Amino acid sequence: MAEIAQEKFEKEKEQVLKSLPEKIKKMFGVLGFCKHEPDSDDEENANANAGDEYIPCLILDPYSVPPRPVRDVYWWDSYSKYKRTKKLGNMEYLVYHYGATDPDDCYSFISQENFKSYEDGVAEGLDKLPNYMQVKVDAGEKLTEDEEIRVRGLKEIQEDLDVPKEDRKRGNWKFKERHEIMFEKEALGPSPPKRQRRK
Repeated sequence: MAEIAQEKFEKEKEQVLKSLPEKIKKMFGVLGFCKHEPDSDDEENANANAGDEYIPCLILDPYSVPPRPVRDVYWWDSYSKYKRTKKLGNMEYLVYHYGATDPDDCYSFISQENFKSYEDGVAEGLDKLPNYMQVKVDAGEKLTEDEEIRVRGLKEIQEDLDVPKEDRKRGNWKFKERHEIMFEKEALGPSPPKRQRRK
């Protein structure tokens, strides 16, 4: 069963990646910045940035994220929608948000218009903390959750600058595909029968 599942997975992966336009595939592993809406509860952050702040991110391919729900539900829905309309070249980017603390809740989809390359971002000063945030860091003041994520994110994106594009992995990247789990179960052999309760 595991071999059949693996064969099906490999065939589907090959077909899906082959169907994607080169302009989409060449973005996999690219570092940059994406538009971010601050937490509405974080009034200071929201007022300082008016909802137009860019945060560091990494564009991922669909097979670098867990199958459920990110790939099999969210990404597949997006892929199917753009494929139906014959506009795969306009697909939203699947991104990892640098600085995220939950490896299972660190991905989102952003429009191509809301992404800036790392080089463009640096030219605009996006690789630096906003002034109001830098003042807080320098003064040792308590940061909001969004601010802590931003500080961590800028450190993490710096760490990936020298990592080859194809090797950039973030989030829950040590997941196992279904067929890999099936192989492990098959290697353990059949489960012992459950003991029946006496009547």
